[in-house]
Amino acid sequence: RRIKEINTKNELEAQKLQLEQDLQKSMLASIKSQMNPHFLFNALNTIQSYIYTNDKENASIYLGKFSELTRLILDMSNKDTVTLTDEIKSLKLYLELEKLRFEDKLNYQFNVSIELSTDTTYIPPMIIQPYVENAIKHGLLHKKKEREVVISFHKETTGVVVKIEDNGIGRKKSEELKKVKKSRHLSFSTNANEKRLDILNKGMSQSIALEIIDKENEYGEATGTIVILHIPYLTNKNTK
Repeated sequence: RRIKEINTKNELEAQKLQLEQDLQKSMLASIKSQMNPHFLFNALNTIQSYIYTNDKENASIYLGKFSELTRLILDMSNKDTVTLTDEIKSLKLYLELEKLRFEDKLNYQFNVSIELSTDTTYIPPMIIQPYVENAIKHGLLHKKKEREVVISFHKETTGVVVKIEDNGIGRKKSEELKKVKKSRHLSFSTNANEKRLDILNKGMSQSIALEIIDKENEYGEATGTIVILHIPYLTNKNTK
C-alpha cells in the first residue's frame, strides 16, 4: 500500500510538472505571436512615411529589404531556437530599414569575436531586437545628429555575451520627455521580452541575465545606454 501511495504521489507530481511546462510553452507562444506583428507594424509605419516623402527607387529598395526581413521573422517565429547567424541577419535588416528612415543619419556597427561560431551558437529568436529597437526609439530618435548603435558579441565559458550600446539621450532624459508629452507608452516588445525572459529562465539550468548601464560623461551628463545580455549556450531545439 505504501509503494502504491508513493507511485500515485509521483504520478501526480509528474502531471503537475507537465502542466506547468505546457503552460509555460503556451505563454511563450502567446508572447512571440504578439511580438512579431508588433515588430512588423513598426516597420510598416516606417515604410509608409518613407514612401510618402521619398522617390520610387528608394521606396522599392526599402520594400525589398522589408519583404526579406518579413520572411526571416516568419521563419524564426516557428522555432524555439535560431542560430546567432540568423539573429544577426535579422538585426542588420532591421537597422538597414531604420537607417533609411533616418535618411542615413544613423550609424550602426556589429562586432563579432573571431572565436565565436555564429553558425553553431543557438539562442531564443528575437531576444536581442527589442533592446535595439528601444535604443533607437527612446535614445537615438531625440538626437539631431551622430546617432550610433554598436552591437557586440563575444564568447565566454558558459555562453555568449551580447552588448547593445547607443549614444542616445539616456533613460532619465527619455522618461522626462515622456512626462512632458504626457505619454505613458512603454515599448510593448520590451515588456513582452522581460516576461519571456522570466518564463525561459524557469526552464533553464542557467538563466539569461540582463544588465542595463547608464553612460555618463565626467560632468554627470547622460551619454547613452548599454544593455548587456548573458545568454547561456543552447542546443538546437528545432530538430525532431
